[in-house]
Amino acid sequence: MNEVVITIRDDGSIAVEDNKNGVKGFKEITPDALVGCVNNSLLRGAVASGLLPGGCISFTAYDNGNKDVCILHPESKADITYYGSSYPDFPLPKLVFAFGITKENRIRQCRLGVTANESRLKPATPMFAYPLSNVNGTRLCTGRNALPKCQSLHTLGSVPYYILSMDNNNDHFKKTDNKPGLEMPDLLELLKDKPAEYYYSHILIPNKSTLEDFISDTGR
Repeated sequence: MNEVVITIRDDGSIAVEDNKNGVKGFKEITPDALVGCVNNSLLRGAVASGLLPGGCISFTAYDNGNKDVCILHPESKADITYYGSSYPDFPLPKLVFAFGITKENRIRQCRLGVTANESRLKPATPMFAYPLSNVNGTRLCTGRNALPKCQSLHTLGSVPYYILSMDNNNDHFKKTDNKPGLEMPDLLELLKDKPAEYYYSHILIPNKSTLEDFISDTGR
């Protein structure tokens, strides 16, 4: 039988006694050496993410196989619809999407946020309330629209395009989330021919959170 006994004395010294098949050994070690041994025993193998989507700003892997991925959407325009009415090349503020992915590579959760119009994002980058519909806080409601299975994480880059192409309605829309206090149809008419920068001067309302808050709010 192999056995190791570690004794921590009142004076802080540490003694290690081992018994291997009846042969006993003894040595003294420093507290740092003991801490190092414990830390090394907790190390796990590396997590291979595979190819990540363009604009990926955060990736987290969990022991149960689930993953969280946040990406910055590169486009400042999208073709959107509202109850079937088309708004081609509709301007957008700077959007970030967060996806919770199961170990079976299915999207279990989507979140959508609006960041400050900064050229370089930072953990402290301010966030704003999303001014349009289908978002509750940051939780994105896709209704009956099934989200695609992602066999490889790099395919997540196409999902924001699919989401933005979904028909908008009044679900979760709040006129208190835009500075003029407009209802959804009036807000769309106001924005449809404006540059993306117009959001930051006339529309967006800070939600008192940061990009770091958005990334860490996984909703697990």
